[in-house]
Amino acid sequence: MSEEEALEEFAEVARRVLQAAAVEAYGRPEAYVARDQVMGRANIAEQATFSSIARYLENKGWIEQSTTDYGVFRITAEGIRQATD
Repeated sequence: MSEEEALEEFAEVARRVLQAAAVEAYGRPEAYVARDQVMGRANIAEQATFSSIARYLENKGWIEQSTTDYGVFRITAEGIRQATD
């Protein structure tokens, strides 16, 4: 797998996580969601993978106010917009 393909795959999984968080938040910005439910909905088994993606989403400003292990976090209004575009 090339670096470009790996980046595309990461972006696809990150979008899936963001969409799962938006569904768990019932489309409400600033709603808190739980990691385990988002992981299940996004079909991610490894917490390390999820944490890496969550850091990316947080750096983009699409999630915020997370616990240190992303056990609970809040999806932002921009995160909702990104998930539904």
